[in-house]
Parts: sequence; structure tokens; C-alpha cells
Amino acid sequence: MCPPRILSDIRISQSPTWRREVVCLHDLRAVPPESSLTVARSTVSSVRDLFHIVRLSRGFDVIVTSDIRTGHLFALVRRLFRLRRPKHIILELMLDEERDDALWRLKRYLQRLVFSTVDVSFVSSTREVIAYAKRFGIDANRFRFLPFHTNVTEPRIVGHSEGYILSAGMTGRDYATLCAAARGMRQRFVVVSDRASGRGLEFPENVDVLYDVPYSKYLGLLENCRFVVVPLKKLVKSTGQVAVLEAMALGKPVVATESTGTLDYIESGINGLLVPVGDHLQLRRAIEALLEQPDLHRTLATNALESVRQHHTFEAYTNRIIQTAKEILGRPS
Repeated sequence: MCPPRILSDIRISQSPTWRREVVCLHDLRAVPPESSLTVARSTVSSVRDLFHIVRLSRGFDVIVTSDIRTGHLFALVRRLFRLRRPKHIILELMLDEERDDALWRLKRYLQRLVFSTVDVSFVSSTREVIAYAKRFGIDANRFRFLPFHTNVTEPRIVGHSEGYILSAGMTGRDYATLCAAARGMRQRFVVVSDRASGRGLEFPENVDVLYDVPYSKYLGLLENCRFVVVPLKKLVKSTGQVAVLEAMALGKPVVATESTGTLDYIESGINGLLVPVGDHLQLRRAIEALLEQPDLHRTLATNALESVRQHHTFEAYTNRIIQTAKEILGRPS
């Protein structure tokens, strides 16, 4: 049986399997490569991608969309024209928090119409499967948990340290709780984020804050830290898993908030430590435990790296997508 013909708007060059089995929209001559885009340009780019996907779709069995706008638009086209082929998979679906106003209710109604046509929507946590199925009134089997991948292409233990604790990221971060936990400690912390995430906060003297640093500088800070803290707010959507997996892939133990974005990636006491949302005392105790117990530090680092190697590489990620494509086409994987 012939392998499925898959077209996607995302290039995952780190995966040999993806390069071999998936046609990237932006590798076709008709579609120019992406550039740095403003919000307005992003919308234009999504519409342009939709045009090419629709034009090319008859030559493919499955369309995989990563850009959320493109995914919405293609699903809408399928709804309006009652299309069942090609199949449609959405990657890394992440929706906003629920609100109780007329505009949000209209948005939810439109999303229900759109997502009713999508064959599989991948999400980055098991909690999102339940939450999104309930929000849209759609069978939970149409939402599937796809463990996220690390962006570190060569997972390894980086043993050296300059002594500081690193906390990085923007979406859903709870730096107020980190500040409360760090205040009065003799330990140095480095926070890497954007100004919006730090607005209104008074960071203690032992916390250095760096805004909008290049990714390469962030990676250098990650490689040289003692371990990583990922403080998160309670949200419906998953956040924090990117920072968690990058740290784990470099053998850096992680202390994180027990939340939608961490429960599927960290087994507390095994490959990291989880603390309750907004509890600065528990966060401080977990930080102190890692500082004072080198055996715990070493065990968590080793297990974290093994978790990434087994479950969170680009190959593991893309293989699950391709297996799902075969499944919804009724082909053996």
C-alpha cells in the first residue's frame, strides 16, 4: 500500500522522517519562504498559504496545518464546501481562556463550527483534550495528546554551572510567586522574559532580569545554570513545556508549577519537581531541596535527560503525526 501523501505548512528539518514523508508547502516553488512578519503580514501570509493549500489539496491525502490562522481558514473552507478529503490535522492547538461576554460566546460558536470538520486536533497536554472537547461539544477522540518535542537537537547533560538558577519564558508565567520564593535567599536567580511579563513586579535584589534576549543568549544561560524554575499560572491552555523540555534535554533539573503544561512531562520526584500553583513556600522548599541535596539534583538530571531521549525528540514527535495520518486514512501504521 502506498504511503499517505501529506502536505504541511510547517518544515521540521530536524526530523529525517518528516523530510522524507511530508511535503512542505514552503518548499514548493509557488510559495515563497517565510520572513519576519508583523501581525498584519501574518494574516496575509495565512491567507496566502490557504490559497496554495486549497489549490494543491487534490494531490494529497492529508493536510497538516501548524499555523493557527491557516488551520482555522482551511477548516472553514471544508465546512462551507462540505469537503471530507483530504483529511485535516491541526498541530499544537492552544486556545484562549474562557470569558463570559457576547463576543467570546460568538467566537466559541464559530470555533465549534470550524473544528467540527477537523479530523484530528493535536494538543500538548491531556487536560486540553478534555477541556477543548467540552468547550466545542465535540467527541474527545478528535483531540489527541501529542507530547511536545525539545528544541535541543542533541540532548545531553551539561554538567558545568555558574551557580545561578534560571527562570525563562513569557506566556502564563507567574513571576510574582517566584519573587516571593526568592526574596531573602542568598541564592542568585536570572529571569529571562519580556517586559509585559515583568510589569508591576518588584524583583528582589538577588534576581537579575533580562528582557527580550536573543535565543542564542538564552541557550547559553540555560547551559550554565544550576537548574531551572518554571513558575506558571493556572490556565486552560498548556504553557511552560518548551522551557521544561529544553532544560531536561540539557540535564538541568526542573522545578515547575503543577499545571496543564507540566503534568504530562514531569513526574514529581522522578524527573523533576512539581509544586502547587501560587504556593511560594512550597516553591522555595523545592528550590532549597535541589540546592542542598546533590544526589537529588543528579538523579533528576539523569532521569530528565532519559525522558527526553525516549519521548520528546523531533523523530518521536513527527512519527506520531505520521502514524495518526495513516490511522485516519484507515491504513496500517
